[in-house]
Amino acid sequence: MKMQANWRLAIAASLLWAVSAARGQTTFNIAHYNVSSGFASGSSVRETPNGYIVFGVQTQLDTTWQDCAVTSFSAEGGYISDSFIHKPRFENFGGYADPVSNIPWDNGFITGLYTLSGGEPLDTLWAARFDGNGDTLWTKPILIDTFAYARKVIAINNHFYFTGMEGGGTTIPYSAYAMRTDTLANVQFFQRYPQMESLSMAVDENGSMYLAGKSYSKGYLLKIDSTGNELWHASQPKPRGNWWGVKHVFGNKLLCMGEWKTNVLPPPGQPYDNTMYLAMYSDDGALQWQYSGLKCKPTSYTWATFTDGYQDSDSTFIACGAIQQIYWNRAVIYRFTADGDSLWRRDYAHFANLTNLYPEIPWDIEPTSDGGMVLTGETWNRDTIAPYSDQNMWLMKLDAEGCLVPGCQYVGINEIAYGLEHALRAWPNPSNGRINLSLELPEGLPLEGTLLLQVFDARGRLVVRKELGTQEAQTIPLDLSRQPAGLYSAHISDARRILTGTKLVLE
Repeated sequence: MKMQANWRLAIAASLLWAVSAARGQTTFNIAHYNVSSGFASGSSVRETPNGYIVFGVQTQLDTTWQDCAVTSFSAEGGYISDSFIHKPRFENFGGYADPVSNIPWDNGFITGLYTLSGGEPLDTLWAARFDGNGDTLWTKPILIDTFAYARKVIAINNHFYFTGMEGGGTTIPYSAYAMRTDTLANVQFFQRYPQMESLSMAVDENGSMYLAGKSYSKGYLLKIDSTGNELWHASQPKPRGNWWGVKHVFGNKLLCMGEWKTNVLPPPGQPYDNTMYLAMYSDDGALQWQYSGLKCKPTSYTWATFTDGYQDSDSTFIACGAIQQIYWNRAVIYRFTADGDSLWRRDYAHFANLTNLYPEIPWDIEPTSDGGMVLTGETWNRDTIAPYSDQNMWLMKLDAEGCLVPGCQYVGINEIAYGLEHALRAWPNPSNGRINLSLELPEGLPLEGTLLLQVFDARGRLVVRKELGTQEAQTIPLDLSRQPAGLYSAHISDARRILTGTKLVLE
């Protein structure tokens, strides 16, 4: 109970750690409770002139228990408001990894949502159109009297493209579909593909569609032309697996993001082996390379998968995913070369190390205008006392190097401790170079080795390195008066983790 009270107090204080990094970037790591009582989760995040909007699902106090919502945050990560589409029935955007699409020819967004139950007889798939601020412009039913999801929607060449799963009532088997509409969501083309489950899609300039998901428990990629004809398919070169996402990158390449495993259920006594997995295909279906990442904890069926990513430059891309190992649940973010070589990995969480069960799942990661990246998804804790829930919307903003604390790329440690964001304070700050650091780590915090202070300038030059022993609370005087004016970052670590850090400004 005391832990829950502490978490709630932290939420009330916004759980907001915002620091201005070099090049003016802002970073934060926040969880958003649904104050209407119940869970919240983010599916897609987009930057706006005023900050960020998250498309997700939340409990709302109406006639049903789940509604689609758009949540607004400031540029510093401060919560602004929730708006609900609010149809009188169960709602969901339907997709897992980023089901929303920007509309290139207009300032707005398009997605699909499905509704069912809620006292109405028909299950319906809707197209939902939003303006640039996330306000709903219109919704239109496009599949009625069916059990259908829109896992992914893409706007390109003045058309909207949908893919997902569709049941077709009692006479047509449950199958994947591809659909194209005009800009008012009038259906122009619809085709079923019963051999697969479709979870994501990419579309090229010719209108050809690449459906990604799985077929017979194996990751599966299907290319169809603009009229629905099947051109080729490619299966994962692994025993079993799944693709959660596919993106067109580097002109004519297809980046598939997901997982693989050797068994659906392992024999008694054998460990689970879910493994994070990427593969790059050419647009004619030829496998270019594959990458296997972290494995899940061996004691149960848990998360080990890539979920989303984007091309960051002409030669690199970012991919994110979720990993659960024993008492170590994280969102992981990688930067890769176009050839699949890992350049760095960052591990993040919001509610971390609570139990062996609770995941930290990123469902969307997007580039930001300042050169950084923003992520949304879900973060879990153990707070189930009304009006709160253990499933919370997660929003995290990182700088261009994937750092929550600026300069993390210089420390040489990937793992970061959580809940210690305010354990290091600097005063005066800004200063003329003479600064006091106040370190207040929790009494009895397990440490590996001794504490180390490192201070870096904005170019990554190490200007201070000081051994601090094992004392959890201490004041550390710094003399940076011989250093030029600018931005600096201070980091406290032990032998394994970055424990806390802060920004320093020299005038």
